[in-house]
Amino acid sequence: MENDLELGVATMFRDAMMQSIVPELRTQADWDRFNEIKDAAKQSEHDEVESFKQDKTQRLTDARKELIDKAGSLTFEHPTPFGTDKFDKSANDRAAHIMVENDHQARLLGIKAEETDGFDGLKQDIHAREGKRDHARDAFARTTDRRSSEDRPLPSRDR
Repeated sequence: MENDLELGVATMFRDAMMQSIVPELRTQADWDRFNEIKDAAKQSEHDEVESFKQDKTQRLTDARKELIDKAGSLTFEHPTPFGTDKFDKSANDRAAHIMVENDHQARLLGIKAEETDGFDGLKQDIHAREGKRDHARDAFARTTDRRSSEDRPLPSRDR
């Protein structure tokens, strides 16, 4: 299915995000938040997979009913020719199976996206915190420049 490819790409992107953020984790609070995001996503994914395994027959039944109701409803489309049947059992079963699988894959993609967004938020918070610290360090380094007068840069107002 096409969603398997999307899920694989989302997983690779999440893994790349995790690898890029790990070297930036310096405090215990950062590690705790990182592990909390990772554990919450793992638990959500596990719950979705277990729910899918347990409720698959019910989901298929509901999808079949939805397809049958849609096929039997009154529409403004061109009517089917007389004597043709819109209720093809095997086509409805295939369509219901595809709907249920796609819905499951979409939920898994949503979980991966939430996890990636959580890692991105953590990374932005770390960058915001580190940026302030680096700004002060750089300002101190500029004021304590001990080069001779010809080599020393001219002072500037960059506040």
